[in-house]
Amino acid sequence: MQWSAAARHELAAGEKLEAQGLLNSAIARYQKALQLEPNWPEAHSALGNAYYQQHKSSLAMLEYLRAIRLDPDNAKARYDLATLLRAEGNLDGAATEFQKAIELDPNNAGAHNDLGLTYAQQGKLEPAIAEFRATVSLRPGWAIAQDNLGNALAMAGEVDDAMKAYRNTIALKPDWPQPYNNLGNALRQSGNLKAAVEQYQKALQLDPKYAAAHNNLGLTLQQEGNMDGAIREYELAIEADPNYATAHSNLAAAFYKKGDWKGAVSEFGQVVRLKPNDPVAHFNLGLAMKAADEKKAALLQFRQAQKLDPGNQQYEQAYEALVKTQGAPEAGAAKSGKAVSEARTDGSK
Repeated sequence: MQWSAAARHELAAGEKLEAQGLLNSAIARYQKALQLEPNWPEAHSALGNAYYQQHKSSLAMLEYLRAIRLDPDNAKARYDLATLLRAEGNLDGAATEFQKAIELDPNNAGAHNDLGLTYAQQGKLEPAIAEFRATVSLRPGWAIAQDNLGNALAMAGEVDDAMKAYRNTIALKPDWPQPYNNLGNALRQSGNLKAAVEQYQKALQLDPKYAAAHNNLGLTLQQEGNMDGAIREYELAIEADPNYATAHSNLAAAFYKKGDWKGAVSEFGQVVRLKPNDPVAHFNLGLAMKAADEKKAALLQFRQAQKLDPGNQQYEQAYEALVKTQGAPEAGAAKSGKAVSEARTDGSK
């Protein structure tokens, strides 16, 4: 269908303004184009994209849906709608629209990649890997797709193939710190701690403020028995990102293992601040407080862990065991048991 020259002029003007970051002006021109040609799918899609950049999701979705209603075979509108749905957390809807976009445009590497990311978020690793492989086949030089493939393979336990993907990523983009960090994680997962340390250090040479790499280097040093080195890396991770809950948790656990109860209480307290609805965080803080002889405060943390995760025997047993040592009323305590003596740690990609 041929659209009027006036409408095409307005659309082109809007696209130029959008490229300059002048979104309000671009929207006005797109709206003029649609006043002239109300049934123009591309203009609806362009208006939707401008709204999306302004974080006006409901308006953007309405425009994408109008474009699709007018042209059900509009692959770009379906791709844009899928991107919005994924950002909104509607993973099922996003997957459906990405699939339709791919049916209409099988060589759209971006759609394959984003469908892979959606599947990975859903925990569907086999189809995610298949989509990332399709992406890499279509765009062999796209470093991000290689890295995404590596991540999915690592999550699926296919560590050797994951390492190949990360090395391919590094070959394509040697100045990007993320694949070095991810390769380090895969090497650590395979038990090659020395090689993992080398990769984390390479990532940190490229980006000394890379919080995840500091955290993961700390985990590896801790596995090697270098507790002081691990603590320093956790501290550097927190310097780079003060709200990095995983690093606070790992630092707290390291202090706990060293018998530094004050440090453990302080850092588990930071985890609770960042994750107030996490029962594990409250439980670990309770353990540290108990070890620091802050038993009344520990009881409050054990009780909060129980409230957040009712019926958890570990929390109930820890609470009751401490209540008995205090001679306090046993309100709400279910069964007697032994408190866990060690906090948990976790890692980060």
